[in-house]
Amino acid sequence: MPLERKKRAALDAISQKKTITELADEHNTSRKFMRQQGRKAQAAVDNVFHLDKASNDDVIYYLPVTKTWIAQLVLELMFLGHASYRNIAMMLKDLLDYDISLGSINTIFNNAVAEAREINAGEDLTNMAVTANDELFHNNKPILSGVDTRSLYCYLLAAEDKRDEDTWAIHLMDAEVKGLNPDRTIGDDAKGLVSGHTLVFPKTVYHYDNFHLSRALMDLRRYFRNQLKSTITALNDLSRRSSQLMSDSEFADTLLLLRREADRNRHLSTTLDTLISWLEHDILNKAGPTPDERRELYDFVVEEFKKLECIEPHRISPVRTTLENKRDMALGFADVLAEKFTLLSKHFSLPIQAIWAMCKLQRCQHSSDQYYFRSLTLQLELEDRFDEVEDAVLGVMDTTERTSSMVENLNGRVRRPIENRREIDHGYLDLLRYFLNHKPLIRSARPERKGRTPAEILSGKSHPHWLELLGFERFQRAA
Repeated sequence: MPLERKKRAALDAISQKKTITELADEHNTSRKFMRQQGRKAQAAVDNVFHLDKASNDDVIYYLPVTKTWIAQLVLELMFLGHASYRNIAMMLKDLLDYDISLGSINTIFNNAVAEAREINAGEDLTNMAVTANDELFHNNKPILSGVDTRSLYCYLLAAEDKRDEDTWAIHLMDAEVKGLNPDRTIGDDAKGLVSGHTLVFPKTVYHYDNFHLSRALMDLRRYFRNQLKSTITALNDLSRRSSQLMSDSEFADTLLLLRREADRNRHLSTTLDTLISWLEHDILNKAGPTPDERRELYDFVVEEFKKLECIEPHRISPVRTTLENKRDMALGFADVLAEKFTLLSKHFSLPIQAIWAMCKLQRCQHSSDQYYFRSLTLQLELEDRFDEVEDAVLGVMDTTERTSSMVENLNGRVRRPIENRREIDHGYLDLLRYFLNHKPLIRSARPERKGRTPAEILSGKSHPHWLELLGFERFQRAA
């Protein structure tokens, strides 16, 4: 067969448009020959496109293993892998056949701590407008934490024996020296935190974290829902039970008591459901009415809680007291919205009522009929400026925090590396804080954060890799 016909036969064989038998008849040759040509063509294609699978034992590239590289690997395993000293030593022995003592690992750690502390000492905190503070506990001792809500930059992470006013004040003063002077701070009602913050930043407003308030409300609602379910279950069991097990009068009395208890729990549960829904969706929601309206609704809810408190004081009284005492702190975010919306009304030359109406409209899903019908009045009033005003209102709402969720997020990232460690003093938290601030955020709901480090977001400037900042030169494969 001529060479050109062999090529044609080989291409036909791998195209699989016809069977081998049909191709053998078409080229007037045997099926064995056609299969041979097909294998040759397939081998040629695989060779061109490198589709042949490399052996798992083939060398990908060579790595110069030096003590400096080992030190980088130790730090990566320590903070990315959350590995202990002994596990790090075991991994190096298992995979690299390299013996390293616990003392050598500790020396690598101490050297990194010294570099991290120097970098931490030179940080500039002047760009922090809204901060969130909290406390977490390790082996029954507090760790004080603070974070910038915009950039997620951790400016405070310190283990202490106490969490009183003086302890908090000392750490906040240290941060003040570095430029910290926030417009507003969000946190819980821990006495030491609140008094320490007031002492150092008397002009900075302190707002109560809605998250803690919402959690208390959710726990209360869950308790009375469960109580109602338990009472209804007991009532149904009694109704199915034969009255022969007890006298008629005893059965009737027990049934009456259970019905009264069910009515009582139903009243408590349904009323609390309504009140808590108002708080969550109408009062504490950023998409809502003006601050004055919120306070009026808030006071009404508190008065209704007082009525329920007469029925079940043990459970309801603590929550009602918190609601009553924390009103202005819990609704502080609404005052911040009011200030920003006032500026928007001046910018667009619109009445402030139109801005608040746009804010309240955001409670509806943009794709829903409810949003369409409720927006008609605003669309007639704003005409071509509707989208522009809505974008501005959404921007204000998006940048106005009402919870300390960012510091709770920080605490979650801190708990993982310290959960199996007994000792977190001697610089461990300093190095961990440095690592968290200079490691890129792999995932984020905000596009401006993704792939950037908190330090880059805070300062607006890029910086080298966190290992390079510690003085290491990272390995790079040859081109």
